[in-house]
Amino acid sequence: MFGRDLDRMMQMWAELLGEIEMMPISAPQKTQLFPRRKSIGNIEDRDEDIVLSADLPGVEKEDIELSVDHNSIAFKAKTEGRDYDFGQSFDFELNPEEVKATFVNGVLDVVVKKAEGTKGKTIQIE
Repeated sequence: MFGRDLDRMMQMWAELLGEIEMMPISAPQKTQLFPRRKSIGNIEDRDEDIVLSADLPGVEKEDIELSVDHNSIAFKAKTEGRDYDFGQSFDFELNPEEVKATFVNGVLDVVVKKAEGTKGKTIQIE
């Protein structure tokens, strides 16, 4: 649990520093026409499942549209000031019947089991 929170914090700092580096020093009143799009979702590939975590400040649970099919995970959420849109496809199959999603304190966590045939196995070397 602590490791995931630390990873989120480190990613947020990296994104913040990246945005600061992109700010023009000589002309702070100018805005960028095409600002860098920052990632809102993190994917972790575990042995038997895929874990999606996303920080969605200002979003209510009812505003999130989450979808999982055999090869992808996606979500959308809209608030007055922001639109969140995230999707990830995979080269292996997921089991959309085995999904657990929670939304606590602005953090969406989704765990999707991989399909039975896509799990790796340990091979004994002779």
